[in-house]
Amino acid sequence: MLQHLHLVRHAHAESDAPTDALRPLSPKGHRQCSRLVEAFSKNQMIQASTIWHSGLVRAFETAEALANGLKLGTHLVQKDGLAPYDDPTTIAAEMNALDQSCLVAGHEPNLSYLASLLLAGHDSFQRVVFPKASILCLSRMKAGTQATPWQIVWHLSHKHFK
Repeated sequence: MLQHLHLVRHAHAESDAPTDALRPLSPKGHRQCSRLVEAFSKNQMIQASTIWHSGLVRAFETAEALANGLKLGTHLVQKDGLAPYDDPTTIAAEMNALDQSCLVAGHEPNLSYLASLLLAGHDSFQRVVFPKASILCLSRMKAGTQATPWQIVWHLSHKHFK
């Protein structure tokens, strides 16, 4: 089975909030999400059986906008290990154990280290840098407990669709 993993950096967020975790998407961030939805709803390049997001409001709102706009038909699950400075080791192991395609909304620098860990087996440097409102699509073949290594399929941001 061909499996996809869509790593999404949240869209632009407000700078003023009681705490960093409570920063919602700004009007600019909502426009960025709308641009992604418009582009990807035309080609159905994003299919996900499950959607994970960090516990920060801006990541949840980005995941929600994509899930609703792309009519992915799955619920959102908050996961530990996706906050900006979390160690990506545990969440990478969970992703490697998945038997389905997944969309994951998170933050920098965590996503860069997570992508490096998935692609190279270590997170000692950032192989992929995520602009805001960008999506990295990884894929692999998986059959039971056997899987090929993750490969980059594409990496696009809302700027590609202006």
